[in-house]
Amino acid sequence: MPYQEFLENWKIFSDLIDKLPSTQNEQINTLMKRYIEQNILIMNDVFTTSIDNLKRLEKAKTPNDIICTQARFTNELNKKLSLSAQRFLNASLGHIADYNEWLKAHCDLATD
Repeated sequence: MPYQEFLENWKIFSDLIDKLPSTQNEQINTLMKRYIEQNILIMNDVFTTSIDNLKRLEKAKTPNDIICTQARFTNELNKKLSLSAQRFLNASLGHIADYNEWLKAHCDLATD
């Protein structure tokens, strides 16, 4: 069942966050902290968007209402995830002057 899988994944997610080690390298610790914070912000965005749209489903009276709610959810979630990904890169790589060049050199990503 999807709900049981969600509960299991939530437990694994929480346990992993609690178990992340601290290192002697302050830069690694800072990046790990930012990564964890960003993951939590993304999860909160997903939950908030889901809650808002589930409340809309309570008021649905037609199949069209449900389809429109699903489309709205998908659109809102896509926007929030894109923005969160941009924020994550900015926060994680803020100390690098030209992170597009850094990404090209280190991550094999096409950023042009």
